[in-house]
Amino acid sequence: MQFMKRKHLALFHVGACIIFMLLSMVFYANFWSWNMAILRAVMIGVLFMGVFYTNINILIPHLYKAKRHILYVVAILTVFVVYFGIRVVYRDYIFETPTNILQASRPYQSEFLITTSFLFIYSLSVFYSLADKYFVITARNREILRQRDESELRMLKAQVNPHFLFNTLNNLYSLAYSHSEKTPDAIMALSEIMRYLIYEVGAPQVLAENEVRFLQNYIELEKLRIEDPSKVSLVIEKPSQGLMVSPLIFINFIENAFKHSNIDTDPEGFIQVFLAFRPGEVLFTCENSISPIETEKKPGGTGLSNARARLSLIYPGKTDLKIKQSQLVYSVSLTIQL
Repeated sequence: MQFMKRKHLALFHVGACIIFMLLSMVFYANFWSWNMAILRAVMIGVLFMGVFYTNINILIPHLYKAKRHILYVVAILTVFVVYFGIRVVYRDYIFETPTNILQASRPYQSEFLITTSFLFIYSLSVFYSLADKYFVITARNREILRQRDESELRMLKAQVNPHFLFNTLNNLYSLAYSHSEKTPDAIMALSEIMRYLIYEVGAPQVLAENEVRFLQNYIELEKLRIEDPSKVSLVIEKPSQGLMVSPLIFINFIENAFKHSNIDTDPEGFIQVFLAFRPGEVLFTCENSISPIETEKKPGGTGLSNARARLSLIYPGKTDLKIKQSQLVYSVSLTIQL
């Protein structure tokens, strides 16, 4: 079938033909000597294969699929006449009627049985073609969906980086404008972040420890502009060595927390981030304070919609995302099954 690789397809056909001939040989050995059974199995097998492969490789592709249906019917009838004639020659001039069949007064290779055998092999070839078409269409649709998902994912990743850089450069501008002593540290943190974004996040999976380091650098960068950095709590359980995750999964939620918490102006403002890597799953929670004004604005926007879209593409059916908002607290809880 076309959905198989060429090597596997050849092995499939060769194996099926050998099995068919072996079974035929064992069956014929009940009536003829082994030499005659082998000869009959080979000759009948070649005839069957001629009908089968003529239909699937010539008649169906070049006549039936080309909508030349009348020619297709004529061709099939011609193949049947040739098949029928060869089988009659086999019966009357090559293979003698077995004695045990004569003694049992059973019909031997009657015209009805010859016709039935042709209909069987013809039906088998039609079924094969239909199955081949089904699997090819299924594989093609799967490939189209995969390419579409990859395209959407590349687009979403492209949206993450400019959005992130826009926020970060705004922070750096504020620090530089105020001649803050924190500016050099902020530039160094941004340098580490840029190295990660340029050289690592292009891959579909990255080491979890590298993603953790990226989040830590980002949060440290954000904390530089806050009067009281202790308002930001970050707890991350060390991932197991070699664990792989999709990059930039959590950053949208953390960006959203810094954007809407008013942590730099609100005395009661806070952000709490927790990330844990358990066997077979990742647990992430992010809570932040919100003001009554922010409550009316319904925090979210492009960042959260982007995060939702990426999660559905990367981990379909494997995520549990819960977002809750009260008068003063906005919380995100995310579980990912790896």
